[in-house]
Amino acid sequence: MKYIVIFSLFMTSILSAQITKLSDQDLYTLGKTWGLMKYYHPAVSQGKVDWDAVLLKTFDNQSKADPNDIIMQWFSIADQSTFDEMPKKENECDSITLRNFNPSWIEKLKKIRPENRTRLSNLVNHPKNVGSFYSNPVENSIRFSNTNEKVYPNFSPQIKLLELFRIWNAVEYFYPYKYLLDHEWDYVLKKYIPIFKNVKNEQEYKAAIMQLSAELEDSHTELKNTYQYDVLGKLSAPFIFQIADKAVVITGVKDEAKMKKSGLEMGDLITEINGKSILKIIAEQSKYFSVSNESVRMREAYNYLFSGDSPTVEISGVKNNGKAFKTTLERMPRTYSKEWDKDGIPNYRLTYKGKTYEYLTWNEKESRLNPSFRLEDKVYFEFSSLKGDEIPALMEAHKKTKGMVFDLRGYNNNASLLKVFDYLFTKPQHFGIKTQADFSQPGKFCFVDNIINKDYKYAGKENPDAYKGQVIILINEYTQSAAEMWAMIFKKVPGVIFVGSQTAGADGNKTFIKLTDGNELVFSGLGIYYPDGTETQRIGIKPDIIVRPNVESIRSKNDLLLLKAFELIDAKK
Repeated sequence: MKYIVIFSLFMTSILSAQITKLSDQDLYTLGKTWGLMKYYHPAVSQGKVDWDAVLLKTFDNQSKADPNDIIMQWFSIADQSTFDEMPKKENECDSITLRNFNPSWIEKLKKIRPENRTRLSNLVNHPKNVGSFYSNPVENSIRFSNTNEKVYPNFSPQIKLLELFRIWNAVEYFYPYKYLLDHEWDYVLKKYIPIFKNVKNEQEYKAAIMQLSAELEDSHTELKNTYQYDVLGKLSAPFIFQIADKAVVITGVKDEAKMKKSGLEMGDLITEINGKSILKIIAEQSKYFSVSNESVRMREAYNYLFSGDSPTVEISGVKNNGKAFKTTLERMPRTYSKEWDKDGIPNYRLTYKGKTYEYLTWNEKESRLNPSFRLEDKVYFEFSSLKGDEIPALMEAHKKTKGMVFDLRGYNNNASLLKVFDYLFTKPQHFGIKTQADFSQPGKFCFVDNIINKDYKYAGKENPDAYKGQVIILINEYTQSAAEMWAMIFKKVPGVIFVGSQTAGADGNKTFIKLTDGNELVFSGLGIYYPDGTETQRIGIKPDIIVRPNVESIRSKNDLLLLKAFELIDAKK
């Protein structure tokens, strides 16, 4: 076994050495050129050439290390392949945006011969017979899809560098929010070429791919089959928790025996883990998670704060009674995606005018939370459990209330819920527009004047008897994607007040990049905007009144957001 490992490492070194004959700058040039030809050259874009094989052969060929010669060889291979005449497709664009499209890099390739630069420029500036074999093979689909990409069962440095080029170019041409990144996408390619070129094993690859995915700065972005347990550790805390005031508050128990052994209880406050503050750990480990904004950076810390492979971890903090503590905590295996309480949110109650109310109640018969809770002249709607067919009866029953609260801290993508706006708007409202990729001109995006489809361009209807009371919307970092779309529509309600904190800033259908090992990288594939073109991506929906849970409210399970909403309704004259 020892000799097999040594031989494997030796072969990996040999293969890496072949790639290193090309400088990082040469690989940068080739990576961009390979992607441009993949999506723009007629034969290649139509899938008539095995474009992966062309790149891998380039890596294997030690005799050619000049990018000029390589690019000329690529053109020769592509030009010898037949391709189909593609009829010009009529799209339904209202306009084309070029903010993600900038082919000026071609002319900056000063080491590349003019004839090569001219060929590349002509492909982009005069696109003809561009296929979508690698980008949109499903007829009438508006989403990027690279299901035709090849999967490779074995690990090698060449294949992982191919992986980098595959991902980078998919994002380069088909990520609608590329222009919103804090850094130039070109910089990411330059940064990760030496990292991927020197990947020696699967463990290093998994760490690299997680960090690369985080560069998209998109809260939708994740690996379908996560590598976080391989990279950050398979063990975690024997409790669920929330982060507040720069510390961790224990909100629930996963392993009672381990909790008892460590002397921990519900409500205990943890300020340090292995001698590091909570914020320091987040600063170190958040590089592995793609987030649109700071709110989500804090939210995602739940996934790794206590992660590791060692069986124990040292923690310190403050007990519920105010006494400081330091103890050894035994970790336990955790798979967050399989946990119904994976976000650590306690079962909140409402403390209002000196009384406590259980406003979230479980309906055993229907296996869901009851969608409404009424208190005096106010009504609360748990939007994630709401059904379209019950909206007319609910709105009729509560139309005389002084105020309605809609809670968007959960997720519900059922389009039938648009019916609620029939009762809140006096007339139809155009609530948003989208961008979708123009697959005949990769890198360009097409504005369309609706978010869902033509039939759902507007929300609401002519209704002179629309609801007259105060409408309040609850939002926080868990308000994401479809929930953010609902928030955009609620923005149209006259006098509406948003209470809570910044939302996740990830709007647009999830799209997948097929990776070389068959895994998939998820990202936002459509651009979602207000009617005037203003983004919600990364920005999210910002509240009119900021309210966040604090240590005391989490310990007492008191929902400060709902309390504030009811107080605002009470104050309305």
